[in-house]
Amino acid sequence: MSKLTWGKPKLETTPLTDGAIPATPTWVVLPDSEKDTSQLEPKPGPEREAVNEGSETIDFAASKDGYTFTTDIFLKKGMTRPFTDNDGLIAGEHAIRLTPEDDTNEGWLISRSVVKCETRWNSAKGTMLRYIFRALKPETGNTLQPYTKPTT
Repeated sequence: MSKLTWGKPKLETTPLTDGAIPATPTWVVLPDSEKDTSQLEPKPGPEREAVNEGSETIDFAASKDGYTFTTDIFLKKGMTRPFTDNDGLIAGEHAIRLTPEDDTNEGWLISRSVVKCETRWNSAKGTMLRYIFRALKPETGNTLQPYTKPTT
């Protein structure tokens, strides 16, 4: 048992119906990612600051953060790609969730995102598929939500 959410995560995705996760979603497990490439990054929202002539801050306003999740997947012989893309563009909206290696720890869920694929190649690794999930604000709740695997 781990106290931290590190290690090899389980990444799952499902297409949305009318901008929401379906009542009975079909979660697809993404194939193996390259070590240390799965990253959730916040994108700070715009900030405004009111400063007077004495360079003192009178007021400050910040907007909510956005999120981008990126992972690089090895393209293996005979593998079915998790998404069909059109020159990198993937149709529709998708949810993605991360379950940590120790699945009793808290992971996260982005319940609404758009996905893009960047195909890369080099002689050391071969073809890699970089999937970029750009989080969108869901109808209700936070953009990034806690997720813990249900106990069975």
